[in-house]
Amino acid sequence: MPQADEKIITLRKPVVLGKGEDALTYSVLNLREPTAGELEKATTLPTNVGVSITLISLVAGIPRSAAEKLCQRDLREASDYLGGFTEDGPETGPTE
Repeated sequence: MPQADEKIITLRKPVVLGKGEDALTYSVLNLREPTAGELEKATTLPTNVGVSITLISLVAGIPRSAAEKLCQRDLREASDYLGGFTEDGPETGPTE
């Protein structure tokens, strides 16, 4: 089945950065096919999880610190979508 050009993921657990009036809440990820440059930046990291976090940050346009706070299920869903564009995309392991 072909990969959708874009995917919006509503986070199961919204991510909050900061406190008080300055807090930023991320409740959705707007994903699309990664560019070659984004793939290059992300794949310089030594672990699949690191690659996924960086790629999500770059593609969704959120700070890496927000991507680091994603719950495991949201991380897996986003990583599986982004990895679907290439045979050697980042893998998060089997789904339950």
